Amino acid sequence: MTATPPGQTLSAPTPLDEIFAIIRGFWASRALAVAAELDLAGLLAAGPQSVDELAARTETHAPSLFRLMRALESIGVFSQVSPRVFANSATSELLRRDVPGSQWAFVRTILSTGLGQYDSWAQILHCIQTGKTGLEKVYGCDPWGFFTARPEVWAVFNEAMRSASAAISPAVAQAYDWGRFPIVADIGGGVGSQLVAILDAHPSVRGILFDAPAVLEQALPRNRVERLGGDFFKGVPAGADAYTLRWILHDWPDRECLTILSNIRKAMKADSRVVLIEEIIPETPDLTWGKWIDLHMLVMAGGRERTATEYGELLGKSGLEIEQVVPTPAGPSLIIARANATR
Repeated sequence: MTATPPGQTLSAPTPLDEIFAIIRGFWASRALAVAAELDLAGLLAAGPQSVDELAARTETHAPSLFRLMRALESIGVFSQVSPRVFANSATSELLRRDVPGSQWAFVRTILSTGLGQYDSWAQILHCIQTGKTGLEKVYGCDPWGFFTARPEVWAVFNEAMRSASAAISPAVAQAYDWGRFPIVADIGGGVGSQLVAILDAHPSVRGILFDAPAVLEQALPRNRVERLGGDFFKGVPAGADAYTLRWILHDWPDRECLTILSNIRKAMKADSRVVLIEEIIPETPDLTWGKWIDLHMLVMAGGRERTATEYGELLGKSGLEIEQVVPTPAGPSLIIARANATR
């Protein structure tokens, strides 16, 4: 790495530089996906190996594999410790499946072909023209039908969601005084990673994990949790002190969200709270993760991310009102709502 000479500053990227960087980002994302598919980081877990050894183990063409790894090395993925001999870098370590914080499944889910999400993004023009999902155009079904028919893809997707939750669940649990609620019901809570984090951080709290029965079969074992199967479009358990929904409303258009929220409103006690755990899109031109997840929800599921104003309007139509918004260091915010006294 060459230092900048004293008195000189690096010039800002030109508009052309920025266009090229976006194009290179596409190439890099596909190269990263192939590295994950070949499990190169896993093969390097025991130490450096030559490209020829890696090619033999992955049944690939050695000269082409070298070109892939050389390009990835230039963006910090892998390290060439001697000519044509590679080791893991700190970044490629996260492509190993057996390490804490592994992103192997997340990379596969988003960037590999045949797993639904990359293929849906290829249809983004169709999505913009019609408002329909790319998944529906390619596979003729919604995400739930797609995963039901492909249990092996569903398994990778679930692993990806668990890896994405690794930092978010404890951040959400620490960001708010959940101890004020004797019973927290996690609606659509999946295997319960968020609920377990809340209970671990707040020993006085008991939990209700509510999701489809098939999902609950894979739930994390935990004391102080009652598992209840059901469908949040038909109803939710009554009488909890707090109802949490993490990454649920962003899956759905407003009409379906209103059904979910109205069912919760009916089940609430007078002093219960609803806690939405979602990305909030700022009403500014700033770069945020949420703006890109919003596009992802458009092409994949037909849902959307929302601004704080839009969440307020959605909650208001359900007989709820925002009481507080609590940001977390992991990205999502807690949108805490109470019953609207005027309804």
